Amino acid sequence: MNKTSSLITGSATLTATSLVPAIEWAATGFRGPMPEQVQLLVAGAIVTAIHAIGNVITDRLAGKKPAATVAAVQQ
Repeated sequence: MNKTSSLITGSATLTATSLVPAIEWAATGFRGPMPEQVQLLVAGAIVTAIHAIGNVITDRLAGKKPAATVAAVQQ
């Protein structure tokens, strides 16, 4: 795993099985209650975003340069 990335999070896996209920629900015009699988996808996206923001803040407070900047300087 790239340890210099600011987007190091816990494992989040998207599969066709987890996306099908979301696509079907969206295709019906968001009618009816949100399926449980869609709620889990939304919760996972929120947790992933929180992890990413936390990693960016931690890197900036530690004074690290972003990986893209380091790669550009090395060339």
